[in-house]
Amino acid sequence: MENIYLDNAATTQIREEVIQSMQDELSGNYGNPSSTHAFGRTAKTAVETARKTIATHLNAHPSEIVFTSGGTEADNMILRSAVRDLGVNTIITSKIEHHAVLHTSEELVKEFGIVLEFVDLDAQGSPKLSHLEALLQKDRSKKLVTLMHVNNEIGNLLPIDEVAILCKENNALFHSDTVQSIGHFAWDVEKTPIDFMVASAHKFHGPKGIGFAFIRRNSGL
Repeated sequence: MENIYLDNAATTQIREEVIQSMQDELSGNYGNPSSTHAFGRTAKTAVETARKTIATHLNAHPSEIVFTSGGTEADNMILRSAVRDLGVNTIITSKIEHHAVLHTSEELVKEFGIVLEFVDLDAQGSPKLSHLEALLQKDRSKKLVTLMHVNNEIGNLLPIDEVAILCKENNALFHSDTVQSIGHFAWDVEKTPIDFMVASAHKFHGPKGIGFAFIRRNSGL
């Protein structure tokens, strides 16, 4: 009996053309991309071509794409850097975020003494935007909102444009864990004023162990 795989929300099969491309690079393009010799320059070109391809998909600038080992590292890097380097002292999130966000936020409370606020959810598990607005206007602290675009457990879709605009109107940074959705939606970060997004390649038929963060140039990071 043929097996049928129905768990693409957890991870996907690598596409054959991806495997072939990786084999070509691994066997013939083995230079250090930081080296100045010919092998290094060839490897550097491959890395930057990948960066430009991703940037084009998001309508971003290539300098706004940072490669990571996956979504978890990207989430950690952004949240920690926002607190440590940008002076964020309030994180607003929900109680049903991915552990990469929740556990990191909880650790930042212990390490830096920041305030962690949770936005109320409706009966379907979606954030109540009226409560989010109230939290954003609660005080003058430097705030970062982190809400995932598509929930990895219940599939809820965040109205990401509305949230991004609400954050911008209240001078708050906005990070979204877009791991579940980035390979399935058309994106234009010039139209959606989001500051930070993350991705894991294994969610959209790429290899495990590679991902990226979108970090807007004027965000300060």
